[in-house]
Amino acid sequence: MPNWSRYPGRFSIILLSVAALFLLLEAVNGRLWLNDFRVYYEASGALLRGDAPYGVAHGLSSGFFKYAPVLGFLYEPLAMLPYPLAAAVQFALIVLAFNGALLKADHIIRVWALPLKAASYLPLFLCLLITGAHLHRELHLGNINTLLLLLLMAGLQALLVGRRQLAGLFWGLAILTKPHFIVLVPWLMLRSEWQVLRWALVSIALGIFLPLPFIGFAEWKELHAAWINAMASHNAALVYTGGGERQMIDTAYSFAYRAFFGKVLGWHTTATVIMVLAMVALAMGALVLRNRLKEMPGQRTMNLLSEAFLILALVPSLTVTDTNHFLFAMPLILLVVHRLVPKPAPRWLWLAAIPILLAHGGNWSDALGPLSDTLTHFGVLGMANVTLAVLGFCLFFLGLNQARFKASKQPNRP
Repeated sequence: MPNWSRYPGRFSIILLSVAALFLLLEAVNGRLWLNDFRVYYEASGALLRGDAPYGVAHGLSSGFFKYAPVLGFLYEPLAMLPYPLAAAVQFALIVLAFNGALLKADHIIRVWALPLKAASYLPLFLCLLITGAHLHRELHLGNINTLLLLLLMAGLQALLVGRRQLAGLFWGLAILTKPHFIVLVPWLMLRSEWQVLRWALVSIALGIFLPLPFIGFAEWKELHAAWINAMASHNAALVYTGGGERQMIDTAYSFAYRAFFGKVLGWHTTATVIMVLAMVALAMGALVLRNRLKEMPGQRTMNLLSEAFLILALVPSLTVTDTNHFLFAMPLILLVVHRLVPKPAPRWLWLAAIPILLAHGGNWSDALGPLSDTLTHFGVLGMANVTLAVLGFCLFFLGLNQARFKASKQPNRP
């Protein structure tokens, strides 16, 4: 249990108390919908009844189940509960996972990136404020992004302390659940983390084949074929070209298409996607290779976490997502916030970071009214996330991480 007098107890107690109040208000006002969770709930119920979970709208017209069959089986215990109770359990899991992921990210930063910095509540609460709009939507929809973020942070922590088998198992499960985390694989290959990759493959294989003894080969094959089709159809379009459907508005491809490739050069959307992916891959590859060439003893762990934070922040910009998926930028946001308070390091960072952070987390529709729709229409969140990644890249690539030399002289702490 969190202890008020012991760090980080006050943060956890306040977060859990506010979340409990929000849950009560959602229930009283008849808004405990959790429409994304309803997809898991009804898909798992379909598996229990022997019906097809894929290709059927669960709840809303857009509520198609597009996750690995094993996730549907894992959610079967909640599918046995009445929906309001199951939704409340999911709500609690989201809050607990966010709390755990944020505290793990804070621990990782203070141990390996900024080892001379004392524990402080201010970065935690500022990061909560910046990511609050995305967490609010996550809670309203009932998705699993905070659970995945906790899994990813646990995997990173395991890697940093040398527990590569555990890191691989955690990250393999994340990739299986949402395959866009496959972006971790090229990075691990560049880092020669073959043991992590092997155990990630073991984790993925276990998740794929675990249902086989219980449902038989024919049904297992049918379910996984339907899963692959569902994933392919979900990411069929990555560039927003106009209209009322703004699902793709925040992707990096849409930003690049509207800003240059489409409007100026007249490129097709497919060419834009290929070019953006190539640019991101080259930039990340250059960063990793630069780090490996210049790494001194003690710097590897700091470079690993910096690279991992940057890759996770890019994930929602490279896939078709809802705004709550930008929670994956939380570790990078927290690292930037840690550099801003109580004193910016480097000194100019506040001038660059504050507008980005405001654009990233400032679109509270209830507070901004019509302005919120304007920000959404122009994809401000997506542009802010890309700019945040560029800022992080510059800090890491240009050697402006001022704690780098000091950290190299510090022993790694668990």
